Amino acid sequence: MNVESKWLEDFLALAEVRNFSLAAEMRNVTQPAFSRRIKALEHMVGAELIDRSKTPVALTPSGRLFRITARTLMNQMIDGIGQLSDLSKLGGNIVRVAAAHSLASSLVPSIQPALLAGKHQPLLSVEAIDVDDAIEELQEGGCDVLLAFDDDLLRLPPYQSLLIGQAELLPVCVCDAEGSPKFQLKGDDTVPWLAYSPSSYMGRQVEAVRDQVNLQAVFLSSMTDLLKKLVLQGVGVAWLPDYSVEAELKSGQVAIIGDSHLRLPIAYYAYRYQARLHPAGEQVWQALQQLASDEMKKQPPTR
Repeated sequence: MNVESKWLEDFLALAEVRNFSLAAEMRNVTQPAFSRRIKALEHMVGAELIDRSKTPVALTPSGRLFRITARTLMNQMIDGIGQLSDLSKLGGNIVRVAAAHSLASSLVPSIQPALLAGKHQPLLSVEAIDVDDAIEELQEGGCDVLLAFDDDLLRLPPYQSLLIGQAELLPVCVCDAEGSPKFQLKGDDTVPWLAYSPSSYMGRQVEAVRDQVNLQAVFLSSMTDLLKKLVLQGVGVAWLPDYSVEAELKSGQVAIIGDSHLRLPIAYYAYRYQARLHPAGEQVWQALQQLASDEMKKQPPTR
């Protein structure tokens, strides 16, 4: 198979901007020549990579998978040339991670020490974005690894999933000077609610119990950290992941309110395409596997 590296660079540019004219300009070639090179690449790999019927153009399912392969091949080439010429290997060691906001701040620091000690010394490029946008980022081949919550589709081929841990969404509010919760989720009194965006993953989980309490939304966001700050300011009640308020619960700044059935179980995963990543990417995946193993050991034994 004779695939030219410039074809891979062409494809990655087109996958990024989704426009033939703009991608051709980026690659400093005419649009007809650029289109011929994309066609040649598709012929060589034996699959249609670009859906030209859409505006802007989109990647086909094969194109999404090949985007990971193309980036991996280019990274390996950069890494190999860097070793031969004693140049920086930085480009080949970058691992793109898309993560839900709350998971980015809690999981990434857990694996960083293992990455520094490893052979390939990966450089994580982490983008913390909305959960659903992060899922789309993986599906479009825009990242190597995704850290997100349970998703049935991503636990099926062509994806590979790894259960990292389990948590709970806890209804919490700030405590007063005497240590008592400022709000309660009992009775008919309306409670100010710091809500997740209804279309977000967290928002969909809370919707399951919304009709069981008298809530009045006063703020909407998909960002857990932002809702947490407003909880600490006493603005209202929010359902927050237990790992995000662990310190505040221990110190008595916040309290869990409401009945136990209002605590919502959630699971969080690492996802990737089944295609092999470049060495630095595989090292990141191994670090996540070790983190998952350590988390499993912390779980209480089942009877």
